[in-house]
Amino acid sequence: MIDFHPIPVGTGTACGCVRCGSAPEVSYASVAAVEAHLAGVRAMAGGTRGETAAGSAYGVALTGPEPFAHPELPALVAACRRAGFSRIAMETNGAALVAHGNAAGVLHAGVRHLWVRVLGADDATHDGLTGRPGHGAASRAGVAAYSEAAAMMGATVAITAVVPVCRHTLGELPAIVASCAQRGFDAVRLESAGPVPSQAAAVIAAACDTGMVNRIWVSTDGTLPLPETHGLHGAPDGAPVASGPREGDAR
Repeated sequence: MIDFHPIPVGTGTACGCVRCGSAPEVSYASVAAVEAHLAGVRAMAGGTRGETAAGSAYGVALTGPEPFAHPELPALVAACRRAGFSRIAMETNGAALVAHGNAAGVLHAGVRHLWVRVLGADDATHDGLTGRPGHGAASRAGVAAYSEAAAMMGATVAITAVVPVCRHTLGELPAIVASCAQRGFDAVRLESAGPVPSQAAAVIAAACDTGMVNRIWVSTDGTLPLPETHGLHGAPDGAPVASGPREGDAR
């Protein structure tokens, strides 16, 4: 797994459960603010070329509200490269990748790790929880466009499904993991997105087991409940986000 330091491009999320409440207002950060954040991460790691003091490389991920809606997205990706980060991830709802040139554009810019938010095992469930009719199909098409563009370029990429876990998505988790495996995702990451009932640990463990059966790794953000038997799927609080296979295993 590769550790990524999240770099928010603003406030808000790319895609969330509308049944949990109204979506937070979205605002975007300036390029200068993102550059300052990048400099802080680099200084904290003790390196100038995206390396930790121990010499192991890590990456940064552009997260927060939909990055393709940021008015200066190319400048943000370029800032990551100038800061010395060779591993760059982008978290998106996926639909924007369908637009002409977007999939190839981010690949040419150096984004080799794609994080796509998924809220349902099928389009109807995903659309209902996001409140966006037709979004599930658009997201699938966007992921396909990114994969096709990578194949044409001969680029090695890794695509991770990011699943917000709340009381409305909890019961769907094993089915979502199975669906992601069928759709060609390389990994699934479960993120806490609200309170969950007491039986959540058993369901999350079942989602991890579903991943093992379907040969796709499932990780959690470290705040979700997990039985001790599944501790390897969790991450310590405050740790960088671990996502996707190691670079040599990516597509």
